[in-house]
Amino acid sequence: MNGRYWAANKKTARFLGLLFAAVAICGSASLSYADSVFWSGSISQSPSDASQTAVNNPTLNNIFDFQAFSVTLDFNGSILGPGTYNSLIGATLTFADGSAGAIETGFDTIFLTITANGGFDDFSLLGCLTTGSFGCFGGNQLDANFEIPAAGLNSQSVTATGLDQPHPLDLLEDDGATEVQGTITGYSYTAAAPVPEPSSLGLSLLGALLVVSGRVLVRRSNSRNQ
Repeated sequence: MNGRYWAANKKTARFLGLLFAAVAICGSASLSYADSVFWSGSISQSPSDASQTAVNNPTLNNIFDFQAFSVTLDFNGSILGPGTYNSLIGATLTFADGSAGAIETGFDTIFLTITANGGFDDFSLLGCLTTGSFGCFGGNQLDANFEIPAAGLNSQSVTATGLDQPHPLDLLEDDGATEVQGTITGYSYTAAAPVPEPSSLGLSLLGALLVVSGRVLVRRSNSRNQ
């Protein structure tokens, strides 16, 4: 009886192992990619330059000229060439000045256009804030305009040149009353590893696995008690 019980358990373990593998494969059939675009520079105009006081985001009041800042755009998908990217799925935009402890993430709409220009790619980004009145229509936004060598589109630590001088980066808050400007000198693109998303078939197989494994365990328990 012990021999038969052991053999049956081996078959059960083999079956469950195969079913687990099937669930894993089907569950990974759908993949998403979370890539990042990063650019950086230094502050050329802070709120203190014009005796401004940031109200909606008081951390901006800690920003001073010549401090380093960065902007990071995270999104599901990939940028492989020039084009208009007005529907960046799951996109988030972050402006940060580490020295000032200032950060702004309240963007709900993001538009990105990359235009081929000879051996360069010209970037134009607009991020609309949820703070203030009427978002971009009320002067609550982040604008960035710069270019990089076309060969560096999907590379890191690329030299960037600011466009739309004298303010390649412009962050407007409080309906345009608070303004932060900056240069843009660096660019990086990071392609993240694919993230598996469970498919409907994978979830169905998982449900079947739970049902079958439950029944098998009940049978084995009954056989053992006889």
